[in-house]
Amino acid sequence: MGQIELVRETALDEQYAQMYQAAMLIAAAYLASISVVIRSPATERKLHTHLLISVRVRTPSSWTVTWCKKVSVQDTGKSQREVAGLRKNAKAPRGRYITKEIPKGPRDRYPNSTFSALPVEVRGIAIHYEALLAKLRRVAKGNRAMKKAEAYCLERGSKTLVECNATVSVIKQMLSELESSGLRDLRPLTDLINRGKGDT
Repeated sequence: MGQIELVRETALDEQYAQMYQAAMLIAAAYLASISVVIRSPATERKLHTHLLISVRVRTPSSWTVTWCKKVSVQDTGKSQREVAGLRKNAKAPRGRYITKEIPKGPRDRYPNSTFSALPVEVRGIAIHYEALLAKLRRVAKGNRAMKKAEAYCLERGSKTLVECNATVSVIKQMLSELESSGLRDLRPLTDLINRGKGDT
């Protein structure tokens, strides 16, 4: 299966795609920042991070950015069951890592407690980048809401235009017939107008 591409049909779509690219840059910057701290001679102990940022295109009109936990693949029954639950029908060799998505909940931001298991030297870095991601999630959600509202307005507007144009065509035909009849009986026009009042 090929990689899913985001649609870019409108200005809102284009901006949404740019937000996706920004999320990718934030994820890369997080890894670079963590790496600097881990490799720095000023760091007094061996550090590691088991949390990563995952940016995924879910559908042509939707992407998500979440935090994932690195899960070590071991020979224990518990490890194998966890791996099976995360990667169905996929074999992960012992000693490798797979990722487990951390649920965010209904809000736009992960709570700071999500990062409590990280070493204190890198915990603040993760919280900083999550604050940036939360801003992106909020505006991305607004973008999609506006896109949905735009689609609804266009559909409703098209339906109303069809209805109005059809009504005007009927009235034009009726007026032409009234003119041909010498305008002696205006009841067809009156009846049509009265029916229109009932539809409003």
